Amino acid sequence: MAILKIYNPIVADEERLDLLWFCGIDGVSFSSVDEFIQSIAAEDDTIDLRIHCPGGDVTEGWAITDKLRATGKTIIATIEGQCASMATIILCAASVRRAAPHASLLIHDPYIPEYTLAGAYHAEDLERIAADLKVEREKMLSFYVERTGADRDVLDAQMNAGTYFGPEKALELGFIHEITAPKSAEAIGERRMTAEEWNAHNPKNQNNMSKETKKSAIATAFAALGKALGLNTEVKEEKVAYDLNTADGGTITIDKPEGEDPAVGDSASPDGEHKMPDGKTIVVEDGVITEIRDAEDNSGDGGDDDNDDDETAKALADANNRIAELEAELATAKAAAKTPEDLEILNLVTVAGGIKWLKSAKSNYKPAAGNKEPGKKGGKEGEVKESLVAKRLRALEEKNKGGE
Repeated sequence: MAILKIYNPIVADEERLDLLWFCGIDGVSFSSVDEFIQSIAAEDDTIDLRIHCPGGDVTEGWAITDKLRATGKTIIATIEGQCASMATIILCAASVRRAAPHASLLIHDPYIPEYTLAGAYHAEDLERIAADLKVEREKMLSFYVERTGADRDVLDAQMNAGTYFGPEKALELGFIHEITAPKSAEAIGERRMTAEEWNAHNPKNQNNMSKETKKSAIATAFAALGKALGLNTEVKEEKVAYDLNTADGGTITIDKPEGEDPAVGDSASPDGEHKMPDGKTIVVEDGVITEIRDAEDNSGDGGDDDNDDDETAKALADANNRIAELEAELATAKAAAKTPEDLEILNLVTVAGGIKWLKSAKSNYKPAAGNKEPGKKGGKEGEVKESLVAKRLRALEEKNKGGE
């Protein structure tokens, strides 16, 4: 990175010698900046521009600005003290602009120094001078608007005022992008502050900030403080949602607590029509459930579902003996579930409340002894009739064991 220091008045070459001879100050001219640029190594693509300058010659300042921008290099400017008058034009040549906390800036209308007006002038001469100054002012104002993005009327008023302003206002007007913190402060955790962060610490700007901006700035400040103290200040939001498996093996996320059935109006994702294992179709548009269509008539599928209610008590008794094992296997079963029956069971458990519900579903009910006798419900000699839910649980258990 090549460092270019603009620490003296901006003058034409013919004035540099006079300034050095009479005042002991070496000015900054176009030729001196050009020599600097020519000395930069070809592979060095960044110029570190440092400014502490009261301004100076308008023509020379424009030439320096155009020369810097013509290099095609990244220019990073830092105001280390004063940046006044024509120095603000050179500042705006940079794509990244910073200022020290106590820096000051000044933009004003161009003028003719009084010592250059010694002599006689006709009315036409004064009119020409006035016209030239108006043209120059318009050029400067348009450049400020282009490079800062600030409102033209605001910048016009600031030029008319011709008063110094600090880095806070420079941030507001877009002349700089950040206020730098001292290196000694960075060593203990501080860092460069953005315009938003600076405003968060500046009471006079608080009223102009939105609530969201204030919250963001405060959160950023606390994060920086926590980092400096070695604390973990990250706050994680608990997600209130659950996933249901679709018939094709995908998932749909319902934004509500487990145990609550999906309903029209709930937030969900992704968008689309989702066929569920129980035959229902959930339609999601723009992140909201707009329709839940019932399953088609499946009365000709053998009638096994008709026996579900009658066999619930027996199913709970069978499930009671397998609760402990199923708790450990449920997550694996969910990932490995392939058939619509598997997915339907998992969805039913999830909607009912997940593991908590499954634990609460334990029962002390025991089938009557006669239910295990041969021949009950059409059973063969020595055979015990299994419920549909019990069959599904047993099949799920065998599949999980087979995948181990």
